[in-house]
This record gives sequence, structure tokens and C-alpha cells, in this order.
Amino acid sequence: MERHYGVEKTGAIIGDAWRRYAEIVDENDDEPKKMYMHTRKRIYPAIAAFDAMTGNGISREEAAAFLNRYYEKRAAGVGAKIRGAMRIPGLYKLVPKFFAKMTKSSFGEDCGFRANWIRTEREEMCFDMLACPYQDTCVKYGCPEIVAGFCRADDEAYGHMHPKLKWGRTKTLGQGGDCCDFRLTIE
Repeated sequence: MERHYGVEKTGAIIGDAWRRYAEIVDENDDEPKKMYMHTRKRIYPAIAAFDAMTGNGISREEAAAFLNRYYEKRAAGVGAKIRGAMRIPGLYKLVPKFFAKMTKSSFGEDCGFRANWIRTEREEMCFDMLACPYQDTCVKYGCPEIVAGFCRADDEAYGHMHPKLKWGRTKTLGQGGDCCDFRLTIE
């Protein structure tokens, strides 16, 4: 960031982002702790950074692109770790069931999500995410353009876990769809 915007502007952005983050946390101090892994670790920092960048003269498009690249790069590291674990023979066969259990626990209604589960079988997991705090919160704070980066980060992390696992969505809330239609299938 310093190379692109210079030391002074970067310092101003970082300082403003920390202040904005604290404001957003204070505004939402009644949220359930189960949401923190989404809100305080990902959503609020992104909103705060976006607001700080645009407040320091960076266009909305450039700020969103910067954040989207950041989250995609972070997700690439997660994806590499997952692919490393998938080298264990046969482990890929457990992924659809594991993902369903993990999703219901960490991406459930108590975390601000709402899903319509279509199928949870040994070889396939299918559900439509109908409500998402990433989408809802970013829209609430006036920066819906950063949601697509979170969606693409999922694809980066989970899209190439194993040659026999097919991950996909044809639409997302963050990219204008009526839901996020998650599918994970063993082929």
C-alpha cells in the first residue's frame, strides 16, 4: 500500500480505518458473539478500510478492487493449505459431509445467515444461502461493491480443493443473485 499511495497517505488511511472499525464495533455491540468471526474479523475491517480509503481520496472502484485483491490473495493461502490436506488418500470423500456440518455451525442463523438446505449426502452438499451478513452489512454501510470480493475469496479457497471435488455457484447475493447457490459434489 505504501508503494502505491506513499507513507503519509497510507498512514492516514490506516489510522482512519482503525477509528472507523472501532465506531462500527461500537454501533454493533449487541450482536451475538458467534457473529464475531465474520463481522469483527472480516466484514468490519473491510468496511472500515473501504471508508478510510474513499475518505482519503481513493475512488470507490479502486478501493473495492484493492480490498477484493486482498481477500482473494488471503483465500489463495487457505486454498493451498486445503489442497495440501487433500493429498491424504481418500480425504476428499469426507469433504461434502464435513462442509455441511461446518456450514451449519459457523454459517448458521445465529451467525446472521439463512440457508435453504437442498441436499446433504455423502457425495453431495447443496444449499441456497438466502441471507448473508457479508451482503447485508456491507449494503447497510453503503459499500455493496466489496461483497463480490468475499464471494470470489470462497471460490479461490474452495474451487480447486481436489480433482474429484466440484465446487460451484451460478449466482451469489454479492453479485446480484437472489441467493448463493452452493454446490459441492464428488465426481
